[in-house]
Amino acid sequence: MERLFETLPETTVTIRVDPAASVASIREALTRIFTTEQVCVTEAPADQTAEIAAVRDGEVVATSPAAALLESLLLVNSDVYITGSRALEDAGLPAVLWALHEIPFQLRGYPDSDSEKLLLIAVSRAIERRAVEAGAGTLRVGFQQLSRLVEEAGTYRVYKRLAATDVHVHAYGVGDVSVPAELAVTAHTGESELHRRGWFVVFEPASTDAEPIALYALARGANHWDGFWTYTPDRIQSIDRMITEQAAVG
Repeated sequence: MERLFETLPETTVTIRVDPAASVASIREALTRIFTTEQVCVTEAPADQTAEIAAVRDGEVVATSPAAALLESLLLVNSDVYITGSRALEDAGLPAVLWALHEIPFQLRGYPDSDSEKLLLIAVSRAIERRAVEAGAGTLRVGFQQLSRLVEEAGTYRVYKRLAATDVHVHAYGVGDVSVPAELAVTAHTGESELHRRGWFVVFEPASTDAEPIALYALARGANHWDGFWTYTPDRIQSIDRMITEQAAVG
């Protein structure tokens, strides 16, 4: 499970923030979450027209308005996803955040932080949205406890929509509840490290018209997480193999 972190590339990303956009809180949040030398949050140069820009290996690869990052990270809480008050069609991340693929992050949940864990939830929901829109493929999701799938109203509604597609959903976690048949989910229960500590959402579409994507994170204690997301097919297949091998052990 740990080797997936060890094979990540040494890519560097610089997030340039326009100080005139009044986004000091964004700079602080990004610096806390991506506590690695691979991410540097700096003040934007005078000729930058975007409020926030991501520079990867010397090239601007994404730009976003400050409001988009505030709405996705700082001005909402996890309840908008858990209760389903944010529609699946509105689930997503600003382009600047998506540009941080294959960069390791570290997140803290409540009570250490009220906002950091939201990134993990938002990425998960964005991948689930992609699966719904693609309509076919395989989705593997680590819930830690399957009760989250059943008891969180927003999550339940997302998987009810997935049940109406040709996406084959595999859910992993401790079997603390029975998953209703109407969700058409293949449940993989157990007490292994994967089942108890793994938070992953891995989507491999049936068609090349859609792009594969995977989120992979592990719990590092009470409500602390290390993780990353990726679009690289080989890395996604490695995550998929690790999940199926570990789940088989139980």
